[in-house]
Amino acid sequence: MKQRKSKLLVVGWMLYLLAVSGYSMQAQNDTFLSRCREGAKNSSIAVNGNEQWCFLKSELRHLSIGEFWGEKAQKTSQAKNPEQKDPLKAIVAYQEALKKENIRLVLVPIPPKAVVYPDKLPGNPLSLKRYDETLQNFYKTLRAKGVDVLDLTDDLIKGRTQTQEPLFCLGDSHLSGEGCKLVASKIAEHIRVKGKKQYTVTPEKITMKGDLYKVAKEMPVNEQRIVYRVAGDETKDKSSPVLLLGDSHTLVFDIGGDLFAQNAGLASLLASQLKMPVDVMGVRGSGATPARINVYRRSKQEKEFLKQKKVVVWCFTAREFTEASGWNANVPLK
Repeated sequence: MKQRKSKLLVVGWMLYLLAVSGYSMQAQNDTFLSRCREGAKNSSIAVNGNEQWCFLKSELRHLSIGEFWGEKAQKTSQAKNPEQKDPLKAIVAYQEALKKENIRLVLVPIPPKAVVYPDKLPGNPLSLKRYDETLQNFYKTLRAKGVDVLDLTDDLIKGRTQTQEPLFCLGDSHLSGEGCKLVASKIAEHIRVKGKKQYTVTPEKITMKGDLYKVAKEMPVNEQRIVYRVAGDETKDKSSPVLLLGDSHTLVFDIGGDLFAQNAGLASLLASQLKMPVDVMGVRGSGATPARINVYRRSKQEKEFLKQKKVVVWCFTAREFTEASGWNANVPLK
């Protein structure tokens, strides 16, 4: 009888711990969403966080609104045209169009900064875990429709423990040089294309003033970050079988000027990983529809363009799913 009571006590204690743990996790999820909602109300585009971290207001809005595809896109999307609000429809259409040309599409959404660094949001630090259940469900839906989604969120969260450098810039909305290097290596592993070119990759410290620090109050003017400069053979070639398509994540640290450095961004680092140059079509604005329009225009101008391509890596910030000016599902490929 005593042994039975002892077992019942143990089982009861375990159930209690599970219940408390579940409550704690739900409480942290609720806190994360609450902080994102508060950030989305900020008067400035830059939301000040802990330890001199800044977050983009629109990205916090994206994380706070829940499911955003299908019929629900009509309420969650920032696009004005009702027919261009649903990212699911547009992405699946593009996947099917490329497949007809025997071109593989790999969708690479750059995870929200707040999902990788939730502990840097304003307030008491949150536990380091994934708070992006909505995005995970969206990726499952895309995969079920045949879209190859490379979700790098877990890799970036794990990568935090493997380097002293942050994987995002503190005062900018882009990946850091270290983040670009990690993402490039994961894309290369995923697409499994290899050449024979030779490159060297050299770390270099730069001083930069990011887009968030430019407008944030009570934050540093600049930050110092390490980038990885690529030298050797050419890293860009319009005839490459690999096309890197997307928003400014494909350009930062690679084209110089107000994007901080040259030959040290995602495109150059991807070339060094693949040992072959890549073709790059990045835009400073939205990677959703404008990037695809540029592909269409080029396919009309260059007859061999699509025939040269084997893989299209479509890379843009995940907030575009709701914050883009439009997801036109009718952009032709050629």
